Amino acid sequence: MKKFSILMCASLLSTYALASAPTCQKLQDDYNLIYAAKGFCFKEPEAIAKYGNDNCFTNKPKFSEREQQRLDQIKENQKTLNCN
Repeated sequence: MKKFSILMCASLLSTYALASAPTCQKLQDDYNLIYAAKGFCFKEPEAIAKYGNDNCFTNKPKFSEREQQRLDQIKENQKTLNCN
């Protein structure tokens, strides 16, 4: 019975870890959201459909240090996950 309980706990923890781990799509969405907030004009149809280009005004947005750090972190996580 004790082995079963340990196995169930391990299974639940690994399921939770997988569910909370960032996915490639979530990382890309987070990345695009930062760009969209800075008025970036998207070229990809999927990004335009999701974020629109009605309020876009730049192809080279300026980011705060914190935003740039987050963008760098996202790119690093995408590499780790072997995202496109």
